[in-house]
Amino acid sequence: MNATADHPRRRWLLLHGTPLGPAVWAETARALGQAAVLTPDCRTVPAGSDPQRRLAHDLAARFDGDLDVVGHSFGGQVALEVALAAPERVRSLTILCSRDTPFPAFGAVADAVASGTGVPTVEASLARWFSAAELAGDANIVELARSELRAASFVDWSRALAAIAVYDSSAVTPALRIPVNVVAAGHDAVSTPDAMREMAARIPGARFAVHEDWFHMSPFVDAGALARLLQSGRDRS
Repeated sequence: MNATADHPRRRWLLLHGTPLGPAVWAETARALGQAAVLTPDCRTVPAGSDPQRRLAHDLAARFDGDLDVVGHSFGGQVALEVALAAPERVRSLTILCSRDTPFPAFGAVADAVASGTGVPTVEASLARWFSAAELAGDANIVELARSELRAASFVDWSRALAAIAVYDSSAVTPALRIPVNVVAAGHDAVSTPDAMREMAARIPGARFAVHEDWFHMSPFVDAGALARLLQSGRDRS
């Protein structure tokens, strides 16, 4: 699938979650057409308030031209902020397993990670992110996630978690006037289907879908299927 063929001046902007890095998008990027895909590294989270917005403004300044923006988890909130910052350049927006309202429980988790005393174990994190069958399989994304969890910066991870705990763009997301696709995972306990359904309802014309069998990282298990899902959202624009 070559994303440059029908939209030569448009590029994908794929934004990863925390504490993972842009490598989670590698297989999907190849399926979309590597030359037309941007996968910036957003692992360094700014200190202070509104890091999602600050990252988004930096990305909007770095990458010119028309963009089809996709964000997963923390990256979904950054993606929302990119669309709000540069609506004239964002041709479509896809939000995977993310939300536009606070998740206060992450505040305590952020404090524990920052102190180094309560960092979630690698295996516990993977059990929340993938199904048992996915963990038992041979998908590259599982081993990549395991490796990146082991190497994660506690400082940046804690900043991202603290930001998710208080993030709230629900008053401004209804201003979006671009094709928006909101995709939820049935087994995601943070960006729950209900929270994502409510977000989609706030955005005029947004399309909502829930994959009942998915966990938080399940979309990345089949990169070809994820690329097709993203392309279908882009085709609405």
